[in-house]
Amino acid sequence: MKIRIIGPVGSGKTLLASQLSLKYHIPVISLDDLNWSRSSHGDIHRTPEERTALLNQVLNRKDWIIEGVQYRYGRESFADADVIYFKDVSHFRNMYYLLKRYFKNQFVKGPSQYNHLKIFLKWEQSFRNKERAEIVVLLKPYIDKVVVLKK
Repeated sequence: MKIRIIGPVGSGKTLLASQLSLKYHIPVISLDDLNWSRSSHGDIHRTPEERTALLNQVLNRKDWIIEGVQYRYGRESFADADVIYFKDVSHFRNMYYLLKRYFKNQFVKGPSQYNHLKIFLKWEQSFRNKERAEIVVLLKPYIDKVVVLKK
């Protein structure tokens, strides 16, 4: 089974991917991990060629769950997917998720990228103002396999 999950930053894509992975025993691939080379010295942005090569390795697998907000590259993941989950949560619900993640991270010292609340809020606003509409248009050809999740 091939599953693609998309939605705004902080909407619960990773949590949904983890739950589906446990249920179906399918590996999860985060587009953030394809986009960034992670290290203790800081994240390094991969080149488009590196991202494409890594994504193609994933797409060639029998089963996968790909989650991430990115949609401008790797569009073939939508065509290849058996099901596409679109986390289309409300602005207020998503703001709650982002704030909850930020404050939880302050107390338990999670991943450093979660310390940048202003950046996440800016990305959420960009999603509302522009990217959501682009994603809706992108998903139209695949409407028969799209599941819209409002919560």
